[in-house]
Amino acid sequence: MNLNKPELLVLLLGSIAAGINGVTFPIFGLLLSTAIKIFYEPHDELRKDSRFWALMFVGLGVVILFVAPVQNYFFGIAGGRLIMQIRALMFEKAVHQEISWFDNPKNSSGAVGARLSTDASTVRSLVGDSLAQIVQNITTIIAGLVISFTANWMLALIILSVLPLVGLQGFFQIKFLKGFIEDAKVMYEDASQVANDAVGSIRTVASFCAEKKVIEMYKNKCEAPMKHGVRIGLVSGIGFGSSLFALYCTNAFCFYIGAVLVQHGKATFGEVFKVFFALTISAMGVSQTTALAPDTNKAKDSAASIFEIIDSKPKIDSSSNEGTTLATINGDIEFKHVSFKYPTRPDVQIFRDLCLTIPSGKPKILSLTVALVGESGSGKSTVISLIERFYDPESGHIFLDGVEIQKLKLSWLRQQMGLVSQEPVLSNETIWTNIAYGKQGEAAEEEIIAAAKAANAHNFISALPHGYDTNVGERGVQLSGGQKQRIAIARAIVKDPKILLPDEATSALDAESERVVQDALDRVMVSRTTIVVAHRLTTIRCADVIAVVKNGVIAEKGTHDVLMKIIDGAYASLVALHMTSSK
Repeated sequence: MNLNKPELLVLLLGSIAAGINGVTFPIFGLLLSTAIKIFYEPHDELRKDSRFWALMFVGLGVVILFVAPVQNYFFGIAGGRLIMQIRALMFEKAVHQEISWFDNPKNSSGAVGARLSTDASTVRSLVGDSLAQIVQNITTIIAGLVISFTANWMLALIILSVLPLVGLQGFFQIKFLKGFIEDAKVMYEDASQVANDAVGSIRTVASFCAEKKVIEMYKNKCEAPMKHGVRIGLVSGIGFGSSLFALYCTNAFCFYIGAVLVQHGKATFGEVFKVFFALTISAMGVSQTTALAPDTNKAKDSAASIFEIIDSKPKIDSSSNEGTTLATINGDIEFKHVSFKYPTRPDVQIFRDLCLTIPSGKPKILSLTVALVGESGSGKSTVISLIERFYDPESGHIFLDGVEIQKLKLSWLRQQMGLVSQEPVLSNETIWTNIAYGKQGEAAEEEIIAAAKAANAHNFISALPHGYDTNVGERGVQLSGGQKQRIAIARAIVKDPKILLPDEATSALDAESERVVQDALDRVMVSRTTIVVAHRLTTIRCADVIAVVKNGVIAEKGTHDVLMKIIDGAYASLVALHMTSSK
């Protein structure tokens, strides 16, 4: 309701129009029941009265012609603004969630995308069409009751006593549909994830001729929701049919009781018809409301899903302004007795009492580079994730320049770091926009060009037909691996980070691209603390300090020459394995 506060005036105007629209139905019944007696009048009076009642019906039609579009217009505005607010709030909350939230399968990209599109639209239908229908039906029922009790209170009271049967059926229908709607929603999210994965990796799908496979997977995921849809339709149909059955039984009862009252002089012919038309049309309003049960349940489940995200409070909130900032930063990093497990894999211990000291580089002379090496899955990239505060350790502490990183303002902390991943993710925008992304889109022209030059990217960008205005395509598909990586480096350094974090930045490149990218990295490492995750010997051996991650701890630490002298050492074994595989 808070989201609709700005639209209260619009909703009020729409409700007034819906109320007028709702009142016209019982009035139609009143006019019809009153006008029917003119057919028993003499010919001259019949002609005169028929013109009058015809004009009354035309006037009623003109009213509906005016208020129906007004009703839909105002509720359409309220619904459209609501869906815009909901999507904006959902997206804002989603991008500020902690990384572990996205590790949960129920928060996959497909599921979140489905919530942003489908759930928000479902709630909009409730505020638009359904709310208008409910307001309209309420006024219909109230007007019908007023007209019927005014005509003959005794007959109206008797008929009213059986009308709850219609509403009771609708109540049970809503309760019964609840479980079906929730299950179908989860199934559609699973299907969305399959489609999202297939489209996002279409080149992989095509290269393995897996089109039939992904189509079959998508069909299988859609089959269960389809069966659920059939069941929902069957339940809704039975419910609506039962509602109409109760309505027709009420009509029959009305005629019977009306005839008894007329026989005993307790009602007249006109009164019976007034009560009959007023309550019949009112009961039809109730029937229409119960027919909205599937949409109402969908909207309820969708709203619960939406507000589960909007009301969530992440433990690591990048939107929070809490925490301190440092006037100057050297780049000294220290891990003290850190233990860590990923929230989605609580049975796998990544770090056990890990201790690591990473001193800063020497300004204006040469950077200090620390290389993290180890077997796949040993936790090298996890070190970078913990420094970036994508996750918090279970126990232990991580310090930056002697200050625990949990006490620092998160957005400021991440702004001091430049992450270059193994597979750079570029947005479907221009090269210019992708580089400026590193400084939240606020980088000046000279900063972008300087960053591109430092990353060995300026020459190839300038050679492109549209230069910096070249669109890179979805995930950068229009560029080669080396070109994407150099743009990612430019994006990382445009904000002038004090700490550089290349995570397997050259592992997926060919020898020539690796040389160019490595040269770019060597340039930007100057005067920065650099923590590089790598497995290629050419990248590792030049590091000032090499730390070997094994069994959740730092097994060895030192320079390449020192570590190679350790007989049967972990690092020497990795180098030997690398040399063997290179032959």
